[in-house]
Amino acid sequence: ISFGTTSDAGDKFRSRIHTLIETCKKRGLSAMSVLSEIITSIVEKKPYPNVFDL
Repeated sequence: ISFGTTSDAGDKFRSRIHTLIETCKKRGLSAMSVLSEIITSIVEKKPYPNVFDL
């Protein structure tokens, strides 16, 4: 099974990552860069950046 998950949380995570990737593609952005910015803000306990202005 492709992208198989064993929980509702796994399904939600997969769905959100796919949405991020597709949105980034449409906007001509790097999904890895956007995700990196979001994770960095979480780790550093800073406000989320406006990732679509990157």
